[in-house]
Amino acid sequence: MTRAADELRGVVDGQGPEFPHRRAGHCGSGALRDLLEFHGLDYGDGPLSEGAVFGLAGGLGCFYVENSAFTPPFYLVGRTADLERDFAANLGIGLEVRETDDASEGWAWVRAELDEGRPTMVWADIAELEYLRVRMSNTRHDIVVAGHDPDAGIAWIADNDREELQQCSMESLAAARTSNGFPGPNRNTTFLYSWPERLVQPREAVHRGLARAVANMGQDAPSVGGLRGGLGLAAVDALADGYPAWPETFDEADLEKALGGLWVFIVKAGTGGAMFRSLHARFLRDAAAWLSDDRLTSLAEHYDELAATWVALADAAKRGDHAAGVALVGVVRSMEHRGVELMEGML
Repeated sequence: MTRAADELRGVVDGQGPEFPHRRAGHCGSGALRDLLEFHGLDYGDGPLSEGAVFGLAGGLGCFYVENSAFTPPFYLVGRTADLERDFAANLGIGLEVRETDDASEGWAWVRAELDEGRPTMVWADIAELEYLRVRMSNTRHDIVVAGHDPDAGIAWIADNDREELQQCSMESLAAARTSNGFPGPNRNTTFLYSWPERLVQPREAVHRGLARAVANMGQDAPSVGGLRGGLGLAAVDALADGYPAWPETFDEADLEKALGGLWVFIVKAGTGGAMFRSLHARFLRDAAAWLSDDRLTSLAEHYDELAATWVALADAAKRGDHAAGVALVGVVRSMEHRGVELMEGML
């Protein structure tokens, strides 16, 4: 299920190759949604939503750690690190992940895929992508190389942060793929998916997505390298336990950075706007429609409310209202635990 290679090298009205792309809330789920649409893989009602892709991948998770060496002095993320791999496993899609420190070798892999008519997802550092013009580093940013023009020396990139395909010089792309930035070297990581004729049946796929999310949130890691933090519900608990004491934990300057950073990590940093919980809620609504299961509709409502509570916590932090946040983070903790219980009841 490929398209002709010349389509991926050609330019259509100056807009790049023919590749379905729309802006997305998160880089990984957005890139994978685009690739599924390109290959015509769905459940019969047209292209899958980004939320459906996120949930089918079992993307729900949580990681939190406090560290005064960071700016802000903690790190928080609401998805699992294995979303791109679990997506393949849950939907019956083959996957080979390649890494190399040789930029030429890394590009050769991508070019070989494009020559076979297959747009390819890679990791890139946002700080090195010239079309984004940002300073912050993130070496785990998923983009799709949708095509290239060797004569012009550019690649066409599908990026969740932009509505249209972006032209990117080969020099910028190479730098973005060989970055040693935060959170670590990305080593030209390339995701080579083997696209099937059809996806795993929806009932089985939904079950796998829910089971993966429950497993992600149930990870037993109450600390991270001796620092306050954790994975899954332990991460939520660590945030809820630590947040009330932030004025004593951090000096005035770090507290201001922490409160501002909390808003960014929940709302702004490619989270779908609500710590990834709104994406999970959309998955549950779509799954309820596929399976005609009202229990999934009720579960979606719970995660919609949880998403709104995370956003309320972020807004309180943004306006510097730490006291309001203390009550909200307690509600977040209770709702996160309840959400996992409800998902377990569906398995």
